[in-house]
Amino acid sequence: MQPPRPPELPPGDVPIVIIGGGIAGLAAAVALGRRGHTVLVAERRSDASETGAGLQLSPNASHLLLRWGLGPELARTAIAPTHLAIRRWGEPRAYVEMPFKSADDRAPFWVTLRSDLHATLKQAASDTPGVTLLSDMEFVSLKAATDVQRLRFRGKDGEREIGASVVIGADGQWSNMRRQLGDARSLDPAAWEAWRTLIPAGSAPDFIRAAATNLWLGRDSHAVHYPVAAGKLINLVVIRRSQADEQGWDRLGDANRLGDIASAAAQPLRELMALAPAWSVWTVRDRMPALRLARGPLALVGDAAHPVLPFLAQGAAIAIEDAEVLAASLPTPDDLTVERAAAGLVRYAALRGTRVHRVFKAARSNAFAYHLSGPLAAVRDWRMRGLGVDGMRQRYSWLYDWRAPA
Repeated sequence: MQPPRPPELPPGDVPIVIIGGGIAGLAAAVALGRRGHTVLVAERRSDASETGAGLQLSPNASHLLLRWGLGPELARTAIAPTHLAIRRWGEPRAYVEMPFKSADDRAPFWVTLRSDLHATLKQAASDTPGVTLLSDMEFVSLKAATDVQRLRFRGKDGEREIGASVVIGADGQWSNMRRQLGDARSLDPAAWEAWRTLIPAGSAPDFIRAAATNLWLGRDSHAVHYPVAAGKLINLVVIRRSQADEQGWDRLGDANRLGDIASAAAQPLRELMALAPAWSVWTVRDRMPALRLARGPLALVGDAAHPVLPFLAQGAAIAIEDAEVLAASLPTPDDLTVERAAAGLVRYAALRGTRVHRVFKAARSNAFAYHLSGPLAAVRDWRMRGLGVDGMRQRYSWLYDWRAPA
């Protein structure tokens, strides 16, 4: 008996539609396109550009970027920090250092501008046969049918309908696709806000320009900084407790609002904060991973599936993981029937569920541990020192040493 063949789609329809052209959506397009799939990425923004400052790409993600052939392009601007240095908010000397070393010595720890990663993925997707990128395509609704999912989009020229055999939601933490999968839970209440800035490296002290990631821990606040843009800029993010529940990634921040925590910072951090030419602010929120990462021929990736707090620096990394695992779980283009696609997405959900829950919980745990004060902070620091260099690295081996099968 011959296996069922994929349905013949009407003109204008495509086998796979990805809703969202951010890092998760473009990574999924690259991973699927490399396997010969025909993919349409629909992005609601008209310019389909990416905002934000820096991000960290640990080896669990960078090994995939290398596999996809993006290493040379990313290495042009990304920095490979030698170690993580942890300091208390008011003390300039690091009390713990963890070397950044990959388990296989090939996949690097990278820090880079979000815009550089996005541009690299976008170019890779554009260059991949079978992948089409469309902007100004806001997702409106989805109607399920036996063989084809009918999607409606709204753009500057009115509404448009597209059919697809498989639909991937990569539409961020306010995902409409997540609701399509029956999960209407809202984001958790705001507890933190992130202040980010990019500082010309030439004006920063020597140790701040060095290829290292620096973490400063304080009461109800912490800061992270590292060089980006081939060492030309310093990415600085200051997290502080806040219940301000505002959307948007680029609210203008008034530096005077950081006065209290800046005055308590150690001199190098205080001086670095004073060099900020401007601050952008966003509200930091998370939400439990989706009740279902997939249902039938529908699936979620990235923040649409599991928006996590940034205190583990894994948002982009696990979105890239999602992309590869999803692409590997789907049948080949010649066998992409609705039934086989659904079975593949069940595998994807099973492979990702436990891991993304663990990342979610670890990020929340860091939200508590990073912001302690008094005796509890002293106990935290004592335990970190006790782990030592090898112990600190081993503590996160479950995260950094993950590898997708070749």
